[in-house]
Amino acid sequence: MIRHRRGRSPQVRTTHNRPGFAMFMALGALVIIAVLIAASSFVTLQESRLGQNSLVNSRAFTAAEYGLNKIQQDWDKTPNLNMANGASFDTNYTIAGQGTCKVRYTRLNDATFWIVSEGRAAAGNSTAASRTSVKRVGAILRLRIPTIRANGAVTVNGDINVQGSPQVNGGNTLPAGWAGCDATKPGLAGIVAPPGSSVSIQNASQVTGIPQVLRDALVADSNTYVRYGDETWNTLVAMANITLTNGNPPDALPTLNPDGTCNKTDQTNWGEPFRSAGYVAACINYFPIIYSTQSLALNGGRGQGILLVDGDVRLNGNLDWFGLIIARDDITKGNGNATITGAIMARNAQISDNSAVLGNITINYSQCSLEHALRGSAQVTQAKERAWTEIY
Repeated sequence: MIRHRRGRSPQVRTTHNRPGFAMFMALGALVIIAVLIAASSFVTLQESRLGQNSLVNSRAFTAAEYGLNKIQQDWDKTPNLNMANGASFDTNYTIAGQGTCKVRYTRLNDATFWIVSEGRAAAGNSTAASRTSVKRVGAILRLRIPTIRANGAVTVNGDINVQGSPQVNGGNTLPAGWAGCDATKPGLAGIVAPPGSSVSIQNASQVTGIPQVLRDALVADSNTYVRYGDETWNTLVAMANITLTNGNPPDALPTLNPDGTCNKTDQTNWGEPFRSAGYVAACINYFPIIYSTQSLALNGGRGQGILLVDGDVRLNGNLDWFGLIIARDDITKGNGNATITGAIMARNAQISDNSAVLGNITINYSQCSLEHALRGSAQVTQAKERAWTEIY
């Protein structure tokens, strides 16, 4: 028998359905996953773009730095003489796998140049965003012009004999047809020698200058012949355009490349000092540094620049030289009618050695010839401080 409590009805359990709850949960999870994937893709894209930007920026800066260094490495010395102050011109380079650069020269004054190198690099393709970066760097370059103590037509560290029929002229001679020469520059001594050395002149009229013979204690200092301001004998030898190992080289004559430019790789091309009919105009601004490893006999031809001889110099034939000659030992004259326009310096190996100026040689001091030779052969060096700017 079942008894029920009075006043209470039986308990009945009921279950309520909640339709669609699982679907909402799934959709929410999908939305969250989608947001996470989108955020991850966005972050990856941003990282990729930042990496790409960093890459093209680095390439552009590398290209700009390359142009700045390349222009110094390739400096052909042409602007040293024929570029006016304030003038500018451009040179372009392409760097494989990096980009391109444009280098602009601007001459500030006779001794300095302002160089701006603009590097460009790009990354990307038709399916990805293309990125281009431009970087610019600039530097001041200055000419390292040798400072030579040539205070007369002939400078010797020892004794000197002038015999026969030579002419040594300390007056300031202007090379025929040369531009940029200052006719107001004063003449200097005919011969510069140290005190106490023997200067023998057969005929007084053979040597002219103000004074005829200058006594200078500094020419007895060996440093006068191996130190030249920013440069030294060794640095000039290191920069030599032509190195002679034959003591009797062929006559020097200017030559051209097939495209009509001056052939500066030809060891017998020592520049073009002439301005008369038939001269080689393309080589008038080529002032090479020529180094001879031994005593040298010059038999003819023509040239200009700086001639360094590790030994004696013997002047033969109908040589025409414009510029500076520095000999470790003696200067002597053989047969012929050589003409030197500029200056000669002879640092004797021993002070008792004799430097003899014989025959029909003519030595004319020329401030213009010396200045062109020193400036035209000068290399550039970068200033210690360099400012650069970036362009986006």
